Amino acid sequence: MASIVPFPALRYPAHLSQEMSLLTAPPYDVITQADRKRLEGLHPRNVVRLILPGEAGRAEDGSFYTGAAALLSRWQEEGTLARDPSAAFYPYRQTFRGPDGELSSRLGFLGALALPGKAGTEKAILPHEKTLEGPRQDRTRLILACRANLSPIFLLHPDSTGRTGETLEEFTQKAPLSKFDDPAGVTHELWKMDEPELTRRLQESLRTDWTLIADGHHRYESALAVREALPGEPGSGYVLAFFCSLQDRGFRIFPIHRLLRGGDELLTRNIATVMRERHRVESLPEGSGPDEILRRLHEAGERTFALVTREEPALLVSLESSAGRREDPLEEFDTVLLQKTIFSQVFGLSERDIASGAVGYTSDATEALRQVRAAEAKAAFLLNPLNVEAVVRAAQAGLRLPQKSTYFYPKVYTGLVIRTF
Repeated sequence: MASIVPFPALRYPAHLSQEMSLLTAPPYDVITQADRKRLEGLHPRNVVRLILPGEAGRAEDGSFYTGAAALLSRWQEEGTLARDPSAAFYPYRQTFRGPDGELSSRLGFLGALALPGKAGTEKAILPHEKTLEGPRQDRTRLILACRANLSPIFLLHPDSTGRTGETLEEFTQKAPLSKFDDPAGVTHELWKMDEPELTRRLQESLRTDWTLIADGHHRYESALAVREALPGEPGSGYVLAFFCSLQDRGFRIFPIHRLLRGGDELLTRNIATVMRERHRVESLPEGSGPDEILRRLHEAGERTFALVTREEPALLVSLESSAGRREDPLEEFDTVLLQKTIFSQVFGLSERDIASGAVGYTSDATEALRQVRAAEAKAAFLLNPLNVEAVVRAAQAGLRLPQKSTYFYPKVYTGLVIRTF
């Protein structure tokens, strides 16, 4: 049973609504150093200064986290951020064109999710990916310093009654509080819903449903850690979340490609040869670009990945299906098969090696090929996207995929609302 509540958000005031494209940012974990500098240059009050406080956010004690907290406090005093007078949910629509050029729209809402407390309530919130200790500690320290959820997690729910979608569609017929386009061409629209009857309707519509963590596993686990660190603080029992119905197909799941950086030196110098010896492979035409490689990979289907090295044309590598019943139910996922069959069995990489940087990640196939050509990676392994229904089944069974298995698009932006406690 998912328990959600409205809250009085801290947000950029109305007089800054025309500058939201300069003030907001993607989630912290997809922002590169170049992105951070660009965002800082857009506006002196861009939210990236809170979620990724660089040198400008360092406090006298040397901590970026207390620096972010001091900046958050100063922005409230100066009026850069203002608190809404009443508790509300915040309907949020993103409109975008997918890789196929088709125009799509995703409508959900931002609210506060009650963290599971009683035995058995954990089943209402379903994670699907493993996490890493470093990012968990980083986000925990930031939340504790700021006493705030600066960025929402992204949750999918079944909307079993259909009332959530109906309520949101009806409410968003009026003009939004803000509307802007981001650099990727995604249009963002935000509303405020504080009418008690409507907020109760949303709460009731999700009361019997489970929720799947689509994005923000580290932020979710950090919120759990904060609750443990602040047992007497009622506000620590919630986390800022964006709720989207699975019936709303206005989202895409992109693959997150793998970049091999470590492993046995002898083997990694002859990756293509090793793959030919162990698996069925098909050579692609020399000079094939990322779009052609991904097209051929899509045609090949599951249990296949594309291998890109500097020395040879790209290869399609097919993993034979296991005879009979699979020992591991996660073997239907290509990210699991790649880690188990290739990274572990061939290159001898443990989960600790992978977490320590032996494998890198990118959702951009063009960037993956660039890193291989620039010798920043020994090889790139391009993957097909995972199926969302299969991800839900795995999560409901209590299974966790390797970190960075799914990339839900578009990303839920940061800076629209902040929840403090």
